[in-house]
Amino acid sequence: MGESENIRQYLCFNIGSDVYGIPLDGCREVDQNKRILKIPHAPEHIEGIVNLRGDLVTILNLRSLFGKDKESSEDGKYSLIRLKGKKESFAILSDSVADIVDVADRDLEGCPPHMNEKESKFVQSVTILKNRTMIILSREELLRLEDE
Repeated sequence: MGESENIRQYLCFNIGSDVYGIPLDGCREVDQNKRILKIPHAPEHIEGIVNLRGDLVTILNLRSLFGKDKESSEDGKYSLIRLKGKKESFAILSDSVADIVDVADRDLEGCPPHMNEKESKFVQSVTILKNRTMIILSREELLRLEDE
């Protein structure tokens, strides 16, 4: 009798040409093109705040956090991925949400050694999807930014 394979679902999203994933059970909701209000004197990786269903949610800009170019999506549209957490007041700014994918644990690998230091702190693992690398982020590490 064979061992059952552990398969998890991930929400895939794009930032520039990079594909990221976050465990689906760590996501509360996805929303699009809400008006983001800037916060004076906020850290560079905080894009601002937005009102989502009556809650003020802080928007995390991964481009800034990971030290990437601050270009926005080509069409000016974006998606917000609200994370589940203690306060549920954090969302990731992405260019677009691509899909929900199933990934077997055996297909996950550790963080590549060449990844930049700013980014690697938040990486849980990587996997290959349709000839592209998907970087799976650690929701727990991202949520630690809530307390900073």
